[in-house]
Amino acid sequence: MIVEKNKVVYMHYTLTDPEGEVIDSSRGQEPMPFIQGIGNIIPGLERAMEGKTAGDTFSVTIPPEDGYGLLNDEMRQEVPLTAFPNAEEVE
Repeated sequence: MIVEKNKVVYMHYTLTDPEGEVIDSSRGQEPMPFIQGIGNIIPGLERAMEGKTAGDTFSVTIPPEDGYGLLNDEMRQEVPLTAFPNAEEVE
């Protein structure tokens, strides 16, 4: 199967930071399902997936503007720990 618009795709992924530290991964779990081409995943990854086939392995670096966007300090909010029901579990 070729990854193209409106196809259901299952993928394993490993997300790392610029230093190579693993932030998140699907390894050891079920692969992540999504529908290609309708905005279920970040735009940069969706473009990188287009045309791939089952079994392909690749690495891609997604700039912020093609991911979740650039950091905007004006949108930052401070929330007290007391706002969370299980504050002791917040990291």
